[in-house]
Amino acid sequence: MQQTKGHALEVRLSAYIDGEIGEAERHELDALLARDDDAKALFEKLKAGSSFGDTAFEDFLHDPVPLALVRQIKQGPGVSPKTERVTATAANVRNVRIWPRVLAASVALLLLGGSAGFVIGTANNVGEPAKVAAARGWLDDIADYHRIYSRQKEHLVEVPASEAPKIETWLASSVGVPFRIPQLGGKGLTFEGARLLVANGKPVAQLVYRSTEGEIFAICFLKTSTGPQSDDFDESIRDDLGMVSWQRGGASFVLVGPSAHVGMQDIAEAAAATI
Repeated sequence: MQQTKGHALEVRLSAYIDGEIGEAERHELDALLARDDDAKALFEKLKAGSSFGDTAFEDFLHDPVPLALVRQIKQGPGVSPKTERVTATAANVRNVRIWPRVLAASVALLLLGGSAGFVIGTANNVGEPAKVAAARGWLDDIADYHRIYSRQKEHLVEVPASEAPKIETWLASSVGVPFRIPQLGGKGLTFEGARLLVANGKPVAQLVYRSTEGEIFAICFLKTSTGPQSDDFDESIRDDLGMVSWQRGGASFVLVGPSAHVGMQDIAEAAAATI
């Protein structure tokens, strides 16, 4: 427990909110708050700042950080850093505490004092462009589907690989994207079959592959509005899943598989060249 006597009232009340003071000092501050309206008003602002700090820090931890770091943790050194992204999990929040309550309270005091410019500036800094937000929406749906279907033993796919011609006709007409099934044997993947999904309110084709180690990968795609096309590959991560997405020919594509797999972009490039 801390001893905060002699410190500024803001510091003492912040320690009080955190439960970091002794019983005697807590009773002293209780009595102060009961008789002093100014102290009580400051206490309420500090509580608001504490809540704001927790929420803002939670949002901060969900911002992208280098995926290479995640892979190095899983595999050890030797993974070359790339322009990769990862979303921090809730477990990180419990393990990291770098935003002191007093700082958060100070921010709250600015906000409560009418600093509208700070609010607007923060919103502009942490907000993502609408295009990125939309892309994340359908990718998150795909990640959820993959976690479910990749665990299926007898019903991994809706239509088996033996009916490849039917798959191409069926999914092309359902999704509105003509394609050919990529053969990725050179990358250690065997085509297992396909499914029809729905993401972001649109039909999505899913081509499912199995590696020699038994890991499940999938190529998913949906039709998008005609616009500037890019040959760039964007690698991201959703907890245990790695994703490499790209756009081409009025369609959006993504390869999804285990996040620890270091050859994701190579597989995506091979798929993009033939699909």
